[in-house]
Amino acid sequence: MWKICFYENLNVDLQNNSIQMSNYKFKTVNIRGKKYVEVKERVKYFRQEKKYDGWAIETEFTVLNDEQCVCKTAVSNADNQIIATGHAHEVKTASSINKTSYIENCETSSIGRALAVMGIGVDDSMASAGEVA
Repeated sequence: MWKICFYENLNVDLQNNSIQMSNYKFKTVNIRGKKYVEVKERVKYFRQEKKYDGWAIETEFTVLNDEQCVCKTAVSNADNQIIATGHAHEVKTASSINKTSYIENCETSSIGRALAVMGIGVDDSMASAGEVA
């Protein structure tokens, strides 16, 4: 088993479903026996940490039509330098949720992947909740 660690001060508490970076304790969900940090937790951490003051999360749909979409997310520092990117692809017919929300799911997944590239909320892998499930 590979373990990816991009950051210092990481504590994993398997009994209390949490991962802690610095002083921030991520809430996790259990998906097929693996702890997963949801995108909302990654975004909260990014927005609350002072070291990311002035940083931006920007999304762009490179493909967007009635059947599918592809979203690219860029995380930029205060000097507008891109530090990390993430991509996601969703198909409208892939699930019952995607029938009404494939665009939202795609953007959320893309944001989560970009923040994971930065090491935010990552312990074992950078898979999305959908990929883990």
